Amino acid sequence: MNALIADLLTFSRILAAGVLVWLGLTEGASALPAAVLVVVLGWTTDQLDGWFARRSPTPTRLKDSDFYVDLTFYAGILAYLALSRFFPAWLVAGFVILGGAAWLLTRRKAVVIPCLRIIDMACGVIIFRNVPVIGFMLLVWAVVLAVVYRRRLVERVPRWWGDLRAARHGRGR
Repeated sequence: MNALIADLLTFSRILAAGVLVWLGLTEGASALPAAVLVVVLGWTTDQLDGWFARRSPTPTRLKDSDFYVDLTFYAGILAYLALSRFFPAWLVAGFVILGGAAWLLTRRKAVVIPCLRIIDMACGVIIFRNVPVIGFMLLVWAVVLAVVYRRRLVERVPRWWGDLRAARHGRGR
């Protein structure tokens, strides 16, 4: 049952990407509160799907696709930001091209993760500038997650840095 829940949570981010594109096309910047809700729910499902997957006795069906689902979700975020004119389309396209090239050259998640964190930070800035109350709530949410997942952060951040160093020096996986 935990594997099914994890898969449903993972799949929901694909739907969220579509909702973000739709909001950008139909409502633009005026849909920012709804877009923020979709993004925060997507970020939350990303945390929860891992929690359920780690507690499942069987592997999830989408386990090998989780990273690509995350990339799809972030593509939806970028599409919303460009369609709503928070960022010019050329900037978003350039960012996608650079991030895609980094992935194609290295095939390492560690190289793409900084791109995703830049998108997270851009979202935070836009939210704080346009809806400060939600921005502060989002900051509290991020701090709570950091506290709840502190052991995983302590374990994963050094591993991520090591993978980045290995990619920089062209070493194998």
